[in-house]
Amino acid sequence: MKIAIYSPNWIGDAVLALPFIQVIKEKNPKAEIIIICKEWVSDVYKNNPSISEIIPLANYQIKGFFSTLKTGRKLRNKKLDISYTLTDSIRSAFVLWLSNSKFRYGYADQMRSFLLTNAISQPRQKIHRSRKYLGLIDSDNYSFILPKINLSDTEITWAENELKNIGLDKPIALLPFSISKNRTLDNFLIKKWIEKSNRQYIIFGSKDDVKKADQLINYCQGVTIISICGEYSLRKSIQILSQCEYALAADSGLGHISAALGLPTLSFFGAGDSQVTAPIGENTGLIKHCSPCKGTYCNKSNKGRYCLTEISSSYIDYSLKNIIKS
Repeated sequence: MKIAIYSPNWIGDAVLALPFIQVIKEKNPKAEIIIICKEWVSDVYKNNPSISEIIPLANYQIKGFFSTLKTGRKLRNKKLDISYTLTDSIRSAFVLWLSNSKFRYGYADQMRSFLLTNAISQPRQKIHRSRKYLGLIDSDNYSFILPKINLSDTEITWAENELKNIGLDKPIALLPFSISKNRTLDNFLIKKWIEKSNRQYIIFGSKDDVKKADQLINYCQGVTIISICGEYSLRKSIQILSQCEYALAADSGLGHISAALGLPTLSFFGAGDSQVTAPIGENTGLIKHCSPCKGTYCNKSNKGRYCLTEISSSYIDYSLKNIIKS
């Protein structure tokens, strides 16, 4: 039997799809599990024991009607028995319909139900996105499963050697950037948290974050910080990240990756909804803060949320102690 899973398009959501993939494999141990995904999230799925094949899609393959048509029809060669779409887009349902998959599961959304053989009603209550994915199957007994990114021994050895070449030993990972400006951590806050530290720090990010990382380094004079933004593929970055001691993360895909690696990860959530998209893992912590800042108009009535300017390095140390296993 061949089962296809159409992946979410964002890195963080792809990480949150990992429990769903694991459960599908456990329920169908002899099946071939095929992941259909945007090429930029494919590194999340590599070396996963539940996955038989990854089909990465470049933008041009699903941009426009005729390209999408060609991509969907090409999937017919896979002779799919069952398929699931974890995105709510009509395009993903259209691709699976074109593939001639016998059974097609997904949530009823964007008027796409006619493309699915099994259109599931959207959850009525707010639930975490990883649990929403699991809601497409009978998964009540699997809600305890956490995302896990798998690395080979070769990948781990490479990361250990690469960190030595960079001149770092068990650094602290800084993941301060996000696509959303409201979710990016400000330089002055990071400086306040680490300025008296004698530890080593390493900044992760994309090519778009290179200038921001350089600005952060210049702002934090006297602290050992190295940026590798844009220097490695996502997979190589994942490998290096796995060798860090812990991570301070904005609401971002890298925060989810850190958590899925089992790295102690303290995430800062402002604009995002932590009930839906917070990283989940064995060693994760969360600090909720106001975003955007209301300045003098703040009435301090946000329950469970902190003012970013009032979060101290001592409070961060306290929060880290609660998630770092001795």
